[in-house]
Amino acid sequence: MSIAAVSADGLLALADEAERRYDFSAAAACLESALRPPYAAALLPLTEARARLRLASLLLAPRGSSRVPRAGAPAAAKTHLERALLILSPLPSAPPRLKLLAHSHLAGAYAVLGAIASQKHVLHRGLGLLDSASASGLLQREPALLWTCNFQAQLGSVFTNDGDAASALSALSVGASAAAELGSPQLELFFAASELHVHLLCWEDSAAVENAVTRASLLWDALTAEQMEHWVGLFFYTQLLQTFYLLRICDYKAASQHVERLDTAVKSEMQRGRQITALANDLSTLERTLGQSGLKEREMLALSHKQRQLKGQLRALCGYDSLNDVLDYGDKLLLAPPLMHGEWLPRTAVFVLVDLMVVMVGRPKGIFKECGKRINSGLRLIHDELVKLGIVDGVMVKIN
Repeated sequence: MSIAAVSADGLLALADEAERRYDFSAAAACLESALRPPYAAALLPLTEARARLRLASLLLAPRGSSRVPRAGAPAAAKTHLERALLILSPLPSAPPRLKLLAHSHLAGAYAVLGAIASQKHVLHRGLGLLDSASASGLLQREPALLWTCNFQAQLGSVFTNDGDAASALSALSVGASAAAELGSPQLELFFAASELHVHLLCWEDSAAVENAVTRASLLWDALTAEQMEHWVGLFFYTQLLQTFYLLRICDYKAASQHVERLDTAVKSEMQRGRQITALANDLSTLERTLGQSGLKEREMLALSHKQRQLKGQLRALCGYDSLNDVLDYGDKLLLAPPLMHGEWLPRTAVFVLVDLMVVMVGRPKGIFKECGKRINSGLRLIHDELVKLGIVDGVMVKIN
């Protein structure tokens, strides 16, 4: 084995280790090094494609302390994904899942860059690949249905952003059928809420809007108590959409009831968020300690036991299976499970929106003091988010 090959393998192993420590910036740096000359030439095609997919994922959705993609990251991710697809497409040994994942991530990169035509093209190409893999038996029924949900959800989103409500509803309807065939109440509710969202945006048929509201309500009411507790993102999404509908038809009494429910949920979610942040910080500190050399066996065993406890507590609080989702807790209210990429609501934006709704329904009642508090609360949340993005007083932002 050549020196370049050994070095490339070492860099990939370092990237694995960095991800296990949740040091995602270090993992990205190792992957970038492995994909540069002279190491890239030593990688097998499938290994190179996997590395490019991993790196693109880290560039598009940074985790941990670096929440904001660095300048040029989306364009770099797009380049890595296009290269990965070029490698994977002619490879008969490449798993269909890997090819589908590359199409899905590339569509996401195009979405971030605003390349709508390219996004539509790669999604349709992904659906064609999905049909081919399913027909040939290379992909089993359940994963095929999940991938159908993934691509149709992304198509629904791009058509909505493009102002094509009819095509968006058509794509979401196909996704909803796949979710029903799969027997996933979470995905069924996600597609029902997404259809309601499109209806509210275009509002061409009042009866169709009302039917969409009713369907989303029925699906939510059919969930178990445990599902309602864990699927927090779907709760906020459906409740917000129903509140918008009630405000639009001027049913202020019913809208006020929904706002009260949302306000209570926000307070509970903020408290839970503080608990999760504290546990995540403890886990991060413990992971760094475990990564140190020279620990005695007894210390390693005790720390490993504590690590399992913290992970269990985090999963129980968040209701997710993936600890990466837990690490993104501060930013995202997840709406759908994997393989659904990018289906989430910005947590802080939801909290600000609820503050605004409290003001909207509270002002006519004359509770001006509470309204003032909520306006200040919303402004404070917005200011904190702007600071995270580096947007502070005196900073000039160039808008293309």
